[in-house]
This record gives sequence, structure tokens and C-alpha cells, in this order.
Amino acid sequence: MYIRKNNRQVDIRKKSWKIVLVLAISFMTVITGGYTFMEMNALAAPEEVSVQVQEEDEAAEEVERQEVSENEMILKDVVQEKEEKQESPLIAVDAGHGGEDTGCIGFGIYEKDINLQIALRVKRRLEERGFRVMMPRETDEFLTKEERVELANSYQADAYVSIHQNTYEGSDKSVNGIEAWYDGADESRDNERLARLIHQETIRSTGANERTVWDIADLTVTNRTLMPACLIETGFLTNKEECRRLSSAEYQEKIAEGIVEGIELYFYSD
Repeated sequence: MYIRKNNRQVDIRKKSWKIVLVLAISFMTVITGGYTFMEMNALAAPEEVSVQVQEEDEAAEEVERQEVSENEMILKDVVQEKEEKQESPLIAVDAGHGGEDTGCIGFGIYEKDINLQIALRVKRRLEERGFRVMMPRETDEFLTKEERVELANSYQADAYVSIHQNTYEGSDKSVNGIEAWYDGADESRDNERLARLIHQETIRSTGANERTVWDIADLTVTNRTLMPACLIETGFLTNKEECRRLSSAEYQEKIAEGIVEGIELYFYSD
């Protein structure tokens, strides 16, 4: 039997296949495009991460360089300060007597006061020249000779200079001038050179009468110190004219200048 085909059904089937084909092609396009997009992102991501890592590394290196630079500057300052301390001698400037111990007295003038005034001027001048200075006393206070020496030794001073005024107990009150004392029995310290240079320069700066440099070893401040030490008697309070000069600021400056010159020559002379 011959059966005639229904053309409408054939057309529907053809259209159905076309729709399926279009959908399949669209699906493949979406899949392919998505894959390409992910592939592009995957290929691009390492570059972006690499750039970010590089920037972070560079920032970290810059911070590290700054820290190193700051540390180097701090270290440089510490070394410089240490070198300055090592190169700058420490001088113990001892103002003799003090407090209840007035020392000698002349025409109403106490030795302890003149000693301190001169010692403070010596300290100022030494510091202006770059020396370091320690003073067992900087006010009108009493310290034993042993305490003064212990302080200087504990500070490990490089030189010790004790400042005093003289007195003459005889009838001749015209006796005047400058003299110095040191421990000549101890040859391990350069006491004599220190004493002679200070004596020499103080005579030069003041024009005072040049008296003896004594190598006496029985003074606590000169024979119990661990560093070179000397004692200078800058004048006689029993001499009225010299007492007047010793009380003046101008003459005290001349004495201080001479003492400082002697100390500087001791440390820095060729």
C-alpha cells in the first residue's frame, strides 16, 4: 500500500534538527569562549602577581636600606663619641681645703676660697680646650685628702693637680712667689714633668717670683694617686701685696691660664 508522507511533519522535523544544531553550536561557542577567557586570565595572572611581588620586594629592600643607613649613622656617632672620650684626657682639679678646713688665712682671706675660685677657672679653661675635668669639690665643702684621691682614682683621671696657697710663719712677711710639689720617689708616674711644666707656665703667665719645685713624697694627694700628680702653691697669703693680687679675678685668670698651659704641654707637646 502506498502511504503519502505528511509534508508538514517533515518540515517540523527539519526545523527541529536546525534548532538542535544551532543550540549545539552556541553551546560549543560558550564553552570555547569560557575556556579561552579562563586561559587568558591564567596566562595574565602570573605576570600581575610577579609585578606585585617585585614591587613588594623593592619596598622591603628600600626599608632595609633605610634601616641599615640609620644603624650606620648611630654606630658612627657611638664610635666618634668613644674616640673623643679616648682622645680627651681627664684632669682631676683639686681645690685644696674647704668647709671647716679653711687652710691658711691672710688679711681676712681664706685659702679655701682662693683655691676654689682658681680651680673653677682652671676647669672652665680646660673644658674650652677639649679636656674633660672632674673636681673632688666644686663648693665650700669638706673632703679628706684620702677621699679626694679615691675619687680621682675611681674616675681613672689622667692627671691630678691640687691647687693651694702658701703661708710663711717666720717674721719676714715679704716672702712671695710660686712653688710646686711632686712625689719624686715614684718613678712609675711622670710626676716631675707635670709639676715642672705647670710651675714654668704659671710663672710665665703671672710674672710671679719663681720658687722651688719640691720632690717631696709625703703628701697624700701626690703619693697616693695612681696618675701623674702635683701640687701648686700659687702665692703667699701672708704677703699683703700678693694676697691682694690673689684675691683679684684678673690675677686668678692669669694663674689659671698658666696651669692650663702646663697641662696642655704635658699632654700635647712634641
